[in-house]
Amino acid sequence: MTTQDNRPKAFQEPDFETLLAEYVAFAVEHCAASDAEKAVYLQEALTNDSELLAQVLQALVLKYIADTREKNYWALQMFRKFVTESDMVDLMALQYNLKRQVLQPEDTSVFPPKPAVLESNDDLLRRFDLAPYQFHTTGTRLGYRFHALTLDERPVIKIESEADAVVVRYEFPKAAQPALVKDAQARMTEPNSGKVSVAILSRETANGIPSAALLERTSKYLNRDDIAQESDEITTKAAIPISYTISVVLYTGANPNNHVTKAQAQQTGMDFAERKHRLEEVIDVEEIGHEFYELGVKRVKVLEPAADVVCQWDEAPHCTEVIIDVRAE
Repeated sequence: MTTQDNRPKAFQEPDFETLLAEYVAFAVEHCAASDAEKAVYLQEALTNDSELLAQVLQALVLKYIADTREKNYWALQMFRKFVTESDMVDLMALQYNLKRQVLQPEDTSVFPPKPAVLESNDDLLRRFDLAPYQFHTTGTRLGYRFHALTLDERPVIKIESEADAVVVRYEFPKAAQPALVKDAQARMTEPNSGKVSVAILSRETANGIPSAALLERTSKYLNRDDIAQESDEITTKAAIPISYTISVVLYTGANPNNHVTKAQAQQTGMDFAERKHRLEEVIDVEEIGHEFYELGVKRVKVLEPAADVVCQWDEAPHCTEVIIDVRAE
């Protein structure tokens, strides 16, 4: 059972007034067992906000609620639907032996050294969601997508026979390579043919078009005996970028409560575009408006795109520019 804030009832904090009343009733009942007259005075003291004892009890109730909220927060981090902390995301991903990918290696040749750029929580959780499909015994779309997103991370398994023994050998990559595949989608190009094409969206370029080397590397990995299905003929292809522009007018109504800077709005648009830079995505005009309403402006007018941008399985929306006009109207 879940409540209005989308958390299970078991993880709800108690209401302050209800809990305070329970504490007062418990204290009075406990006192009345030994001295009924003192219990009456205690009741009056605990229900009078000006009494020091009442204030102490209220403080204890607030502390209990705060502790409960903290415990519930960390308990919810154990569930996929609610996890947000990076450490807990890493811990959850280990269930499928997944580790956070390195998008850009650390650069120690400069000063100060540039730290490594790591995979985001959203991307790691996406691979976590796809991970069960790696165990399917038939070539699934999501299975091939998972393997493309975890490129070269699976060890090569070799089975060798020796005298009175069978040796299973796991060969892991000698050096980690940057995770260049941003997204992937697989489709059978001809019905019942076994010809499977996998579209690759890359982090190498702004529009997501992969290099020939990345396509070759992905094809080689997906065609491994322990990944590809015997009946599948797998090829890779470059994703097709569908360009669009985000152009919005934000009206603040000359109200300080609705104030937003152009830089804030620009970042909101760029974050939205990056989040939507995936294969088979849809750029919904109404969703763009909602993103900017979240900034607290009075009104949003979306000039571009003029209509929804709907991409096919091998297409990805690519935002070429974010144009923001903030008006005090």
